[in-house]
Amino acid sequence: MCNRGYSYWTPIFSEKPYGMLQSDFCYMIGPEMFDTFIKPELVASFRQLPHAFYHLDGVGQLPHLDSLLAIPELKGIQWVQGEGKGSPLEWLDVYRRILDAGKLLQITYGTLQQKLAAVETLAREKRPVGRIYIAEEVKGDNDRRDLDAFLRRFA
Repeated sequence: MCNRGYSYWTPIFSEKPYGMLQSDFCYMIGPEMFDTFIKPELVASFRQLPHAFYHLDGVGQLPHLDSLLAIPELKGIQWVQGEGKGSPLEWLDVYRRILDAGKLLQITYGTLQQKLAAVETLAREKRPVGRIYIAEEVKGDNDRRDLDAFLRRFA
């Protein structure tokens, strides 16, 4: 009788419908083909969702980031650098581009401590860290202490 919200394959809760769209094919094409063949379909899909996210899956999709960020209907980016592609601290420039474009950011790969260190760096730069979502399971007392200390500093 009552719908309190929505979830998707990513652990994000939203009071309005949302989706995490993706196009793995984009990894293999350049920006011109992306803008011609993929972007129009994404824009049409984003327009159907009050909260549309894009799953930016791997370094091969970075050439499309600026084109994606220019889409007003896109609310956020889930950045997945990929296994073996470094910690979140190595991707601060990508995070800055997303946040500076006014979009939400989901950080996925890396340890909790690496993700918190990246967010702390962005906070010191006066970036809007309230627009960042960290997908992480808190495992044990060390994670809980680190997260509690972080929240006390930035709450």
